[in-house]
Amino acid sequence: MIMAGVHGVWASGSDSIYARRTGWFAFAPYGKSLLSDVHPNFVRFEIVGNSNHPVYDFAATGKSFRPSVQGCFGFDLPIWDRNFGTEQEYGLCISMTASACLWMDLFESQTSPVINTDYRIGTHTYTFIHRLNRKFVKNYSIAWCPFKHESTHIGDEIQIQRVQAGYAIRRVNVSYNYTELAVTLNEPEDRNVQCHTFRLGLMVLWSPNEGWYSIKESAGDGKASLAHPAMSPFEAYFQYQYQSPTSRHGFQGVASAEVRNRVVYGYDLSLKEGQTDTHSADYRRFTYSIFLGMRYNLPGYDGYFSRFAVGARLYHGNCPFGHYRAIDNYSQVGLSLVFQ
Repeated sequence: MIMAGVHGVWASGSDSIYARRTGWFAFAPYGKSLLSDVHPNFVRFEIVGNSNHPVYDFAATGKSFRPSVQGCFGFDLPIWDRNFGTEQEYGLCISMTASACLWMDLFESQTSPVINTDYRIGTHTYTFIHRLNRKFVKNYSIAWCPFKHESTHIGDEIQIQRVQAGYAIRRVNVSYNYTELAVTLNEPEDRNVQCHTFRLGLMVLWSPNEGWYSIKESAGDGKASLAHPAMSPFEAYFQYQYQSPTSRHGFQGVASAEVRNRVVYGYDLSLKEGQTDTHSADYRRFTYSIFLGMRYNLPGYDGYFSRFAVGARLYHGNCPFGHYRAIDNYSQVGLSLVFQ
């Protein structure tokens, strides 16, 4: 079925054909972040209980577990989308992504400090999809972004406190460029049907010799010799997501999990001036993120902010934020509200 400006497309997970607009600035329902993604390209608000640590315990509570608030403001800007083939079985879309993930201690009574902010931005992401619709295998896709950048910043109150307290490392410059490739089996193009999605991704540094971070002595961040980077220029992840059939009222169950292999940074943020540095070099570890909840799909509209999910998200691994990625055995669990 071909209409003016609209092409018939195989609906992933079903035998039906639905129509949607394609072309410039058209929304493509594939290549999107899954719900367990630690740094997603959608909007997410969370109230969590997380492992505490003296280096970000601004009020010096000494508690081992305490609440905080996290917000991720991400988007996937559509540039172009088109379908090809005799039955529109091939698709190609181009988009641009960016996100800002904020970690705040809103429950601290004095200043409610910002603990950390992570910024990510990418050039064009190219996503190709082949719709097969063969029993379990509905489709596969390949997404590639040639160039992405991440830059992270600790909050002003935290940095001032670190200077006044005489920490040997005041701030670590976590800033790097990378390319990212992801292969997905069963993109959940049709949000209304049952779907099992599998995704394998790889991030590779553009400049491996520069690593993931640095300590800038000229900026007063501390001594560069206190960092012990190892040659480890990649980060890999595997994701799985399940969505149930959508009820007649628009609700469906969703479950998503991510296992990521990444670098634990090699420096000691607890080190005070004059203390001996005994910290080990970078090493690799697996991190785990799990989302379980319910999603509501707006009827008659399949685009940005057409899906709203609420559920619980659990995370365990090294701390996923900024220069705190040197802290291992970090855990959090909390209530998550997602807008897609």
